[in-house]
Formats: sequence, structure tokens, C-alpha cells
Amino acid sequence: MIPRPLFGSLFLVLLLTWPRQAPSLVFKHAHIMATQLSITSRDPHANMPILGLGTWRSDKGKVKDAVVEALRLGYIHVDAAQVYENQCEVGEGLHEARAKGYIKEMNDVWITSKLWNTDHHPDAVRPACDRILRELKLPKIQQLLIHWPTAFQKVKGEENLWPKDAQGRHLSDPNGDNKAVWKEMEKLVDAGLVETIGLSNFNEQEVQEILDVARIKPVCVQIECHPYLPQDEMRAFLHSQGIALCAYSPLANLDPNDASKPCALRDPVIERLARKHGKSPAQVILRWHAQKKNVVIPKSVTLSRIAENAGIYDFELSEEDMALIAGMGKTHRVRLVNPGFRPGGQPVFSQ
Repeated sequence: MIPRPLFGSLFLVLLLTWPRQAPSLVFKHAHIMATQLSITSRDPHANMPILGLGTWRSDKGKVKDAVVEALRLGYIHVDAAQVYENQCEVGEGLHEARAKGYIKEMNDVWITSKLWNTDHHPDAVRPACDRILRELKLPKIQQLLIHWPTAFQKVKGEENLWPKDAQGRHLSDPNGDNKAVWKEMEKLVDAGLVETIGLSNFNEQEVQEILDVARIKPVCVQIECHPYLPQDEMRAFLHSQGIALCAYSPLANLDPNDASKPCALRDPVIERLARKHGKSPAQVILRWHAQKKNVVIPKSVTLSRIAENAGIYDFELSEEDMALIAGMGKTHRVRLVNPGFRPGGQPVFSQ
């Protein structure tokens, strides 16, 4: 990857390495841009930038410009998925950014996409990957994740991403086999279509089941993680296996305009720390993630916020600050995303 300055400043980059025991924090050269803070697993091909642009629930028609602006500012990580239905815009943004000289080569950007539930069948994995690459207009991507540990039945001849039964429940497939799907994912790496593979929304037991059969181990597990759901036990397990935790919904603000919904940005603890450090609430939370060694993918199509989210490398939260944020998850635990994807419409997570 080509190092490029962010806002003309030089930042000290922390390279997080994942040895067989606990991950360690290693200081690297200061000339590399802030958003190139990387997670390096035991996979020598995996060098995952810790800050990326998320695209889930992003307004259609605005994603392309968001990607272009992020890459102009120095981001080198974009998170996408088939089910977000905006991958074509992501691809357009990537190619426009390259045409404008914001990136030199497509390989300079870490692109993640995800295999949707209707394609959680061995014979559907390669066609789904081919479709993702067509939408992005790329010959390969850096990472492909199994989006959920649950399979949906695929209705022949239909491209319905959300099949339902007569009761309106998600049409889950009881014959779904994550281990068989993983074997097909490994073939995508062999074929040079993806550089690394991983999981999303898997619990510890489900991750272990993949590890038990994996020839190529997961580089990353993407899960909901924020101050109200800090995922400390899951993080410890993943780090012990040399796997990075990637946090989605990192700010706990799925409905920022609804004051009745949980939003860590409005929490008094976060607001107090923001005043203390002269930073925004979002910057405080993202800095908390960085110090917890989480890869983080805040979504935004607001150009000023995309820039704001990158401004987290010129301050540090103290142990006392970190303890205050830790207390948020103990007194007000909230899971924002728990769809009824299991058979019978049962939620994915038991708690």
C-alpha cells in the first residue's frame, strides 16, 4: 500500500500484531498516514487498515461521492456487501478516485464484501463472488466474509434477497452448512479472487467450528461492537486465535434522529470526555475502539463526518477514561442488531 499523508499531518502509526498469545502493540514509523493503522494477523497477506468507511444503510445516490471523498482524505479501507445494494456505487467511487489520482492502484485500498444468506450454499459461493466483482468492477477484492451464520433458502429463478414463508418469517434453510461454505470460500483465495476470508455475526462456538476445519483461517470476524456492547470476551477469544475484531455500528447510533433509541453519541460519559479532550463524541468512541484494538467501519455519507471520523490519532484516552466507557456497557447493555434469521424466525443471538 502507498503511504499518503492525511490532512498534511504526520501521525505516529501503531501496528497491531497478533501473536499466538495476546496481541501486542508495536510502534511503527511516523511517516505512514493515520488511517493505515493496521491489523496484521498471522496471515502474511493480511494487512487490514484499522479505520474504514462503512456503507451499510447509506443513502442510495450518495455512496459514490462518500467513497471518493474518503479516498481523497486518505482512507484505504471500504466495507461493502451485496445486501446493502450499493456495491455498484462503491465501485464507481473507487474508479473515480483512481481517475482523480487519489489512489494509485486498486490494490492500495482494502475492499471487504460479504456473502449473503441466499448464497450460503456450496454451489452458490463462486457465482456470488463473481457477481460481487462485477458490481465493483474489480478483478479481486481483499476480503470476503460470510455475512451471517444462517442460510436462506434460494428460490429457483428468483433474485430475492429476503425470501419469506407464509407467516412472513425469513425463509431459513435448515440444511445450511457453514463449514461446507467455508471450503468454497477457501477456493476463492486459491483462485486469486479474494486475498483473505472471514466471518460476520458468528458467535464464539460458530467461529470455533470453522477453525476446526479451516485450511485457510479467518482473518477477521465482523460483529456489532460499541460502548454499550463492548464484546470483551469475544475479543479475547478472537485475539487468542490471531483473528481481528471488526466493529460495525461502532457509535451505537442506528437511529441518530430518534431520541428514544440508544445512541452512545448522546451518552453523558461520552459527552463529558469529548469536552475534556476537545473532540467530538464520535472521535472519543472511535479512539476507544482504536485503543481496544478493534478495526472500525463507521458509516457516513456526510463529507464533514467522514473527515471528522479520521481525526482520532492526535489524542489518547487515559486508563480512567477507558474505565468510564467500560462502565457504560455494564450498566446499559444494548444489542442493536439481532434479526430473526434462525429457523422459525428465532433471533441470531441468544442475548
